[in-house]
Amino acid sequence: MIRILHETARWLALEKPPGLVVHPPSPEAMVGRDPAPGAKHAGETLANWLRANVPEITRNFSSDDLRPGIVHRLDTDTSGIILVAKDPETLTALQDQFRARTVEKVYQALVLGDPGERGTLRGSIGRVGEDTRQGVKHLSFSWEKRTPKPAETDFHVIDRFLVRPLGLNQEVGTRLCWLELRPKTGRTHQLRVQLLDAGTPIIGDPMYSTKESREVSKSLGLDRQFLHATSLTFTDPLRQERVVMKSPLAPDLQHVFDSLQG
Repeated sequence: MIRILHETARWLALEKPPGLVVHPPSPEAMVGRDPAPGAKHAGETLANWLRANVPEITRNFSSDDLRPGIVHRLDTDTSGIILVAKDPETLTALQDQFRARTVEKVYQALVLGDPGERGTLRGSIGRVGEDTRQGVKHLSFSWEKRTPKPAETDFHVIDRFLVRPLGLNQEVGTRLCWLELRPKTGRTHQLRVQLLDAGTPIIGDPMYSTKESREVSKSLGLDRQFLHATSLTFTDPLRQERVVMKSPLAPDLQHVFDSLQG
């Protein structure tokens, strides 16, 4: 269920549940490609929910607009905070902040392995082949302009866990790390791709995974990436004041976290 965290006359911050497509892809983006997840669930999108529940969206945005008021996006199975503008002027102002990288984005993830106490993930991200999968460094072109795009993410470890998942050597514990992630750029699948490239894939991720991470995910009963947008800090375009939105872990992720602590 979508929950409104905060609402003003110009914008609202929502808590997106996992499994919800933000918006369907444009027809142009689908030329020559297999249907993407958004195309398969065109009736179950955040965009449609906004038109049905926020009168300003229908009033201020064209019916042809596939992303009415949507400032940024989250992957279908990533939960957490998403920002929506109620009018085109506010949309432009907020998107300008994302482009200028003045918006502070914070995520939490559970990963296989240990990347070290803190650090920065760097590399160029681009599309692999003609599907939606992204990769790091060794690529011929990117999602946007057919050349790999630089990506940067700061991280630090919040906590560490030792588990013995099903199907693995029961004598050897498997290290999991709970990370806070602060992406400085906004590439497609950035956090998921970078963490796999670093050798610490996100638990539950069906696309960017290893055999071991899939085994751990299965043992924890998690079938979507343990990735949640926990905080978003931006400037209110009208008041010109910094705003901090926060979201606790989604219930399914909290359940996994509680089981690890127990």
